[in-house]
Amino acid sequence: MPYDRPGEGTTMSYQLGIDLGTTYTAAAVCRSSDRRWVEPEIVTLGDRASAVPSVLCAAPDGSMLVGEAAQRRAATDPGAVMREFKRRVGDPTPVVVAGRSWAPEELGARLVRWVVDRVAQREGGPASRLALTHPASWGAHKKDLLGRALAGQGLSVTFLAEPQAAALHYAAAERIEPGSTIAVYDLGGGTFDAAVVRKDAPGEGPPGGMEGGAASAFRLLGRPEGIERLGGVDFDEAVFEHVRAGMPGVFDELDAADPAVLAAVARIRRECTEAKEALSADTEASIPVLLPGVQSSVRLHRSEFEGLIRDRVEETVAALRRAVTSAGVTPGQLTAVLLVGGSSRIPLVAQLVSEQLGRPVAVDADPKNAIAKGAALAIAPRPSASWPEAAVPPVVATAPPVPPIRPAPPGAPPRRSGAVGGPVVARAVEQSRPSTAGPVGPPPPAARHSGPAQAGPGNARPVHARPAPSDLDWEYDADPEEPHRRPLGLLLGIGGLLAVAVIVAVLVLRPSDAVIPTGETAPGTDGAEVTTAEVAPTTGAEPDDAGSPGPDTGGGGGPVAPAPTTASSPPAATEPPQPTSDAQPTPEPSPETEPSPATEPASTTEPVSATTSAVIEAT
Repeated sequence: MPYDRPGEGTTMSYQLGIDLGTTYTAAAVCRSSDRRWVEPEIVTLGDRASAVPSVLCAAPDGSMLVGEAAQRRAATDPGAVMREFKRRVGDPTPVVVAGRSWAPEELGARLVRWVVDRVAQREGGPASRLALTHPASWGAHKKDLLGRALAGQGLSVTFLAEPQAAALHYAAAERIEPGSTIAVYDLGGGTFDAAVVRKDAPGEGPPGGMEGGAASAFRLLGRPEGIERLGGVDFDEAVFEHVRAGMPGVFDELDAADPAVLAAVARIRRECTEAKEALSADTEASIPVLLPGVQSSVRLHRSEFEGLIRDRVEETVAALRRAVTSAGVTPGQLTAVLLVGGSSRIPLVAQLVSEQLGRPVAVDADPKNAIAKGAALAIAPRPSASWPEAAVPPVVATAPPVPPIRPAPPGAPPRRSGAVGGPVVARAVEQSRPSTAGPVGPPPPAARHSGPAQAGPGNARPVHARPAPSDLDWEYDADPEEPHRRPLGLLLGIGGLLAVAVIVAVLVLRPSDAVIPTGETAPGTDGAEVTTAEVAPTTGAEPDDAGSPGPDTGGGGGPVAPAPTTASSPPAATEPPQPTSDAQPTPEPSPETEPSPATEPASTTEPVSATTSAVIEAT
């Protein structure tokens, strides 16, 4: 029924699914409605774990301890503890504890009543609906006995086979198409069940299915197979016998009436259970043995453990093959082989099932709680569309579309045609944004290349894609000034000319070995005058003229570079040229200037220096 969660003031309701196991009991709640689907959640029933031991203890005052409290009392008063009563449902022989007789189904109904009250205390109110799972091999007689015992506790439940609940939970996590056939291998703490289920399309399946229609989506095929006295507790017992065999004579000498001995043995059994669970992930485990006067340990390897339980596991695989055959299908026609139950995590189980059926196996993500969650899903209301496969996609809220703005490239005049992104929009954007201290300008280079912009509604012709700004809060002014950018090449040319001028000035003003007075001329080989820009060639025909520098009459004012010497001939003595009637007498060299050393007659034309060539080429 609906109820108000404390502190929220809203009407809430939930569905409760209970997995009544032989060794442990778990519960899950689902808060789905006809408008939405919510994933079921496991309820924490114990103080340290979500599941509680399926153990009851009759206290001396007539009260009944349940779960962890009963487990703790077993260490000091083991005669008042009742375990594994689920295996005895339908047995007319009662369970006698502390001088009282109890029907096995009544003990199960008391445990279910305690779970319902525990969940209501945590959730703030009772559940609107309740589903209880049972082994697939149970017939109408056992379900009727347990149903009447539950009615005596004031509970009205919906029964659901454990393979159906496991398939429902698997289908909620994995998409299963209608018509798929799944073989369920359920190896729990105390019982084993094997069944084949097929998923029907909505509206198909036999009438009279589960209330709410969720479980009718998976219907049983053929005859389920089960082994009532085979499960994890039998594997625990095999490990305990291995410990006793490893320490011969130690347990035979114990006093069964000593409370300290009983507590020590109970602790060793818990260690055997933990070692069994550890071997699912590790290859070796150590079991401590702490008894009065004895402190030791026994090591157990995974291969040894598998040798202890192989025969029992092969019995379960044979039962699964019989269930598949009774369903009228072959192993190759199975969509999946689903492993559920805490004991199905043993590596040997998956290995034998896959080898003998020739099909890959799928281990449920939460094998211990899969059945409880599937029971909650079975009675949860369905949303309007194909529950639970179809999920309504979320609606994402989007802002109204903003027309794209094409920014003008830098240096271009603004657009005045009234198209999107013109001055009118720029002023509207400028008025809508808060004032900033910096000037308005184009975005950084990263923003100018963010992506192509679309043409606005005012553009009548196709426009090529241009880079669009990532920020739409900047625009150009109405009358931008034309930027005056000097070409980079012009600046480089001016700099080069200045460098050339500096080099020329250095060469011109540099002191020389020979100074020719201004206004003087130097005779060449053919009577031509030599200037600073040109050097008159000399030949070996007139060695007298080649050895003395001639004065420059061209008015250049610069010295003439001396002709280079070669090592081909020895130097010759120079004589001053004889004055002629056409030329003026040669003046004597000044005291500051030493006469040039004698040079040999050059056989080739005098080369131009590298520096002079570089200056001319740069100019």
